Formats: sequence, structure tokens, C-alpha cells
Amino acid sequence: MKKTVLFSALLLLILAGCNQKPVNPVVGAWDLIYARQVKNDSIISTFPGDYQGSQVKMWCNNYWMFTGEMTQDTVTNDNFGGGSYTLEGIVYKETIKYHNNKDNVGKTLRMRIVVENDTLIQVWPADELGVVDKSNYTSEKYVKVK
Repeated sequence: MKKTVLFSALLLLILAGCNQKPVNPVVGAWDLIYARQVKNDSIISTFPGDYQGSQVKMWCNNYWMFTGEMTQDTVTNDNFGGGSYTLEGIVYKETIKYHNNKDNVGKTLRMRIVVENDTLIQVWPADELGVVDKSNYTSEKYVKVK
């Protein structure tokens, strides 16, 4: 009888573990620590460097948003945006619903996104497999807000 109860409890634990959804690695709040924009193999801007300021990006299960303030030379601009996203492996697509640059509203960006421990790196544009053109891209590196 004890063996049957023990075996049943063990089987229940194994089955419960199999039915759990995988953890979404991007969920949470992330602080921007580095960014780079490359065009035609030349770095055209960096943060920090060409830009100073701060930015936080947050994800929940289906939505993302960011807010921040950046200064270049003596000009300071508010940054903000938000919308929905999908994540399949390293291929991330975000659809922009709100943005300080109205030209971006309605666009969908495909990115390569990698999360390792408390660091998140997103690079775009990427193709459907997450491959990035190393001559023309934008990358952002974030650390998880604790």
C-alpha cells in the first residue's frame, strides 16, 4: 500500500512537471546599458557615447513598453514606445502601437533576442531565422532590474 501511494505521488509530480509552460525569459524590467547602430560597416552612434541618458524596457506575457530620456549634444528627447510581441526561440517580433516617433507606429520589427542570466541583447533587423546583417544593424544590451 505504501509503495502504491509513493509511486502514485511520484507519477503525479512527474506529470505535473511535464505540463508546465516554459518560462518566458524576457518578462520583467530591463535597464539599457549599451546600444550601437551600424550602417555600411561603420558605427554611427553609441550609447553611452554619442547619447547619454537612461532607458528602461519592460515585458509582460504579450506586451512590451519602454521609456527613457536621451541627450545628444545639448538636445534632450523623451523616448517611449509600446505594443505587442511574439517570441519563438531567439526570433522576437514586436508590433509598435505607441511611439514618440509617429512614423514607427504600426510597424513590426523582427529581432534576434538572447537572454543569458541577467543580460538581454536584442539586435535588428533580423531575418525569419534570427540572422542579422553584421554590416547594418542596431543592438541594445540590457541588464535585469533587481
